[in-house]
Amino acid sequence: MNMKPSLIAGLCMTVGVALGAAGCKTTPVATGSANTTQSARKLLEGKWTLVSMSVNSPDGKHATPPAAGDLDLDEFSNLKIEYRLTDEGRRLLEGVGMRSPNPTVSAAGRVAIDPQRHTVTYMPPDANTRALDADLAALRANPLAIEHLRYYTVASNGILTLTTKYENGKEATRSTWKRASP
Repeated sequence: MNMKPSLIAGLCMTVGVALGAAGCKTTPVATGSANTTQSARKLLEGKWTLVSMSVNSPDGKHATPPAAGDLDLDEFSNLKIEYRLTDEGRRLLEGVGMRSPNPTVSAAGRVAIDPQRHTVTYMPPDANTRALDADLAALRANPLAIEHLRYYTVASNGILTLTTKYENGKEATRSTWKRASP
């Protein structure tokens, strides 16, 4: 009788160890530098200068409006951004059916960074009180608006590219940025 309980206990331990080992083989374990919000924030943090900007209309027209710009993202995801369009840049935008109400577009607020999707979403200071606001929803639908979801990449040469997309997935805007000199 003493053998049966110890045999059952031994069998249970063997099965448990086998199941545990099988679980370890299928459970992903993070190694190296993790793709975390903190690492993405560090990658994007700093002062950037606009290199170029291009826009595509929904019907496929393309323009590269002359513009200047500055982007500053701090360690707490606070963003200051400014685009300065020339008069020619505004005319080029209008030529593809887009309109900038002002030659200078600027905003300051927080951003939400999603490192898995490589997206940055601008959150205006009053975003929580405007969660169901139709005007804010309309801004997010406009690919030129700061509030529109942006996809980011940082190339090995340090160039930051921000793109927006239309609902059909086609690229709407592309802006490239280089780190500003200290």
